[in-house]
Amino acid sequence: MKTCYICSPYRAQTEAELDNNIDYAQQLTKLALAAGLAPITVHLYLTQVTNDNIPESRAQGLAAGKELLKQCDVVIVGNERGVSEGMQGEIDLADNNDIPILCIDKTVSAAELKEMVERATA
Repeated sequence: MKTCYICSPYRAQTEAELDNNIDYAQQLTKLALAAGLAPITVHLYLTQVTNDNIPESRAQGLAAGKELLKQCDVVIVGNERGVSEGMQGEIDLADNNDIPILCIDKTVSAAELKEMVERATA
């Protein structure tokens, strides 16, 4: 089973926007699971124990996420909502570590994602 790092926005200006970002990350995670992948979506769980409004806490979460990213076979970028500063750092890290990066939107099916990952990691 291939591991994939889910990269999508988290930070938000409003609670509604944050809820939408969390929902989007959950959708991408479910899609990856349906494609037979082992998704790592750090912003769905590390944010439960870190505080994005405290710079040191945010930095801890980002650093931990980046270490996990380095262990993944592929990075899946959900770019439907644009690319945030945090996402760009993850994309750059993947690029610098020769980890394939797949940009997707929610119109991709699980079968299509599975095929994309297989091609990217062959």
